[in-house]
Amino acid sequence: MKLAAITTTLIAAFAPMAFASEKAPDISKLDVQQYHYGMQLDIDQVLQRTDNSRKSGVVPSVLVYRDSQGEVHAVRFMEWGGLNNQNG
Repeated sequence: MKLAAITTTLIAAFAPMAFASEKAPDISKLDVQQYHYGMQLDIDQVLQRTDNSRKSGVVPSVLVYRDSQGEVHAVRFMEWGGLNNQNG
């Protein structure tokens, strides 16, 4: 029982370090493409996304992702801000 508690504590302590080791990509160095309807995207892992949860209306957003070949890409698109989903 003690071993399980110690193992859980160690995993909880070191888990954030595993995620922190991968730095967020520098968007300014990426060629950001404008999304268009029907565009083929090979998204293997989402690395970063614009947080529009506190914006209203249609707002620009950028999605940074890694494809199945390991290349990092960025795509710009328009989306509804998160405040549009609030009742009030």
